[in-house]
Amino acid sequence: MGIIVVYNSKTGFTKRYADWIAEELSCSVLSYKDFSNDAASGSDTIIFGSYVHAGKIASLSKMKSYCQDHPEKKLVVFATGAAPLTAKDAVNRIWSENFTQAEREAIPHFYLQGGLSYEKMGFFDRTAMKAVASLMSKKRAKDKEDAGFAQAIKSSYDVSSKEFITSLVDHVQSL
Repeated sequence: MGIIVVYNSKTGFTKRYADWIAEELSCSVLSYKDFSNDAASGSDTIIFGSYVHAGKIASLSKMKSYCQDHPEKKLVVFATGAAPLTAKDAVNRIWSENFTQAEREAIPHFYLQGGLSYEKMGFFDRTAMKAVASLMSKKRAKDKEDAGFAQAIKSSYDVSSKEFITSLVDHVQSL
């Protein structure tokens, strides 16, 4: 079975996970920018990873479209973000925003917490995140999730861990 890991990374967390997954599965890894029919020709499984931006998994719709046009290819998706793994509601919102119910049942998907890197963000993203952080810090009535979110977006951090890829790797190896 030919496997390729295709990643779309803005601040480096998704690339790090893609490299770890490719290492564990002994397969190729490729930036989404370099993805093409030729690059995917020897693969029957595409593991696509991208970052979550405003609730959307960047470039996922294009990758789903590609795989719909190539039904012989199996798609596995991972998304990276700053939300903690314990924020089940937030993670479930990511899946429901990006997949139909049928797609959630058919396409294996995994959330891998990475972190936040203000230093690697573009001006507009950095400014927007700092504005949200400021608003959250001023909010008087915060529930537990709000308080956690406010703390999480206050400054840069990295909690990515190779152990987070275990369930994805195990799933792909079982195909």
